[in-house]
Amino acid sequence: MLLTDSNFVKLATTIDKVVVYLDGARVYRSGKTDLKKGFQIVKIEGLTKHLLEDSVRVSGKGKGSLGAIDIETVYTEEVSHEALQKLIKEKEALEKELDAFQEQLAFTQRQSERMKILSEKFAQEFPQWFAAGETDLTNLSSFIDFESKKNTEFLKTIQKTNDKIEQLEKQLNTLQAKIDDFHISPHQERTYTISISIDAAQAGPFSFEVNYQTKRVSWKPSYDIDLQKEKAIIKGQAQIINQTLENWKDVSLEISTAVFKPLRVVEPTPFYIDIFVPYARPPPSPMALAPKSAVKKAYSKEARRKPDMAREAEEESIDALLETAKVELKESATGVQSFELSGKWSIPSDGNKHPVTLTTYELKTKKEFYWSSTDGLGVIAQDKITNGDAVILGGKAKVYSKGEFIGETILKKVAPREEFTLGAREEFKMKVEKKLLKRERVKSGLTKGKRAIMYEYELIIKNFRKEPSKIAIKDVIPYSRSERIKVKDFNAGIEPKKSNLGIITWKLTVQPDEEVKIPYKFEVEWEKDYEITPPLP
Repeated sequence: MLLTDSNFVKLATTIDKVVVYLDGARVYRSGKTDLKKGFQIVKIEGLTKHLLEDSVRVSGKGKGSLGAIDIETVYTEEVSHEALQKLIKEKEALEKELDAFQEQLAFTQRQSERMKILSEKFAQEFPQWFAAGETDLTNLSSFIDFESKKNTEFLKTIQKTNDKIEQLEKQLNTLQAKIDDFHISPHQERTYTISISIDAAQAGPFSFEVNYQTKRVSWKPSYDIDLQKEKAIIKGQAQIINQTLENWKDVSLEISTAVFKPLRVVEPTPFYIDIFVPYARPPPSPMALAPKSAVKKAYSKEARRKPDMAREAEEESIDALLETAKVELKESATGVQSFELSGKWSIPSDGNKHPVTLTTYELKTKKEFYWSSTDGLGVIAQDKITNGDAVILGGKAKVYSKGEFIGETILKKVAPREEFTLGAREEFKMKVEKKLLKRERVKSGLTKGKRAIMYEYELIIKNFRKEPSKIAIKDVIPYSRSERIKVKDFNAGIEPKKSNLGIITWKLTVQPDEEVKIPYKFEVEWEKDYEITPPLP
């Protein structure tokens, strides 16, 4: 049958719904038009080049029958100097903004360093003032509160500034890739057109629904976790990145944990071991024997591929606005979770992260404290949290303590009812000191043909918190791997909970304003004709 222009109908469609997967999305479009009686071809034009051709599905309603569905690739070429100049101006503006934030970051870091110096000076001089009766413990408590508050402020400012710098750097990378694209070749756009053959039994309205899978869209879980006295409030979010070249405006949104990439079972292979047998060096590869010019040519060819690969990589930037909605959680028989968000959502194709809240729930938690003699930071506080019945996917987590930002971490996948620790941070209201009380060589008459050194230390634990606090104290003494060296006569004022390979662990409960002292001593003895490595302190 000879087709004329009257047999072709252009159909305008709008995106109604999007299901976002971890590595892609399914887009649902709909449109309505009036058709005359007879055979016609309905065209839906301008669909994203990231569409997967074998994923297209079409359905329709009306007096007629659907026929063949064809997918056509359409190329359009354009060279726009105005667009290039606009990108360059945007880049210059972003670079100025980035410089300002980098200066702000450097200033805050200098303030933080000054605070550390002030704290160290106070720690050295306060005992002298206290011994002279010039001050009391209330001033110590006030300074600790002041130091804690200022350090928290610095942490929050540095985190916010780093986030902004990261966002600007990613935006600059995206702009630079677009500018490079203009310089390398004329700007060429590729889109898809779907042609739907339909035989209308009678003239009248016809409605069409089209859905397809697309690449260049993803979501990653992230969390805001507020650690309170006996509970942790966890707000799970989806950071959606849309780079499909299609803007989603007022659409229904569903977030799914499904993936395009199929999973497979990987069978283990045998782990063979054998006696090492020296063998002759293998002959050099053909590339190694090739002239340097040939190697350089091959390298240049590979280097030319890399900009194209870099432009295909997903760019990420942070959207500062946080949106919330009522969410319905569904779980399939295969364990895939999906979250249906209420209301309508608009997410542009800008490559930025657009956060939406998926879940908010409370979990039980208890505080734990830790100190190690090999860590110069001081006492570390963290929360041990017991998960509920839901799976927590791995992702970035911003951690707060009673609303105050304390840091960022990577949260691993957590199974239902599994325990995990979170929020490691310096605890300024607990202090542990290690003092060397005595170091003396044992007289040679007592150790014939041998040398020996006796060490005596003291650990001092102070609790300035308002409640009893459980703390794990870990210290290290030498551990011998030679029969000619012996570490002996270890004796501690408080029996350690555990001792393994010279790592000594105490677990204590320290009351408010209490000071606990743990004296201990040991002796290292070795044959005098040998030298110990590494040297003893």
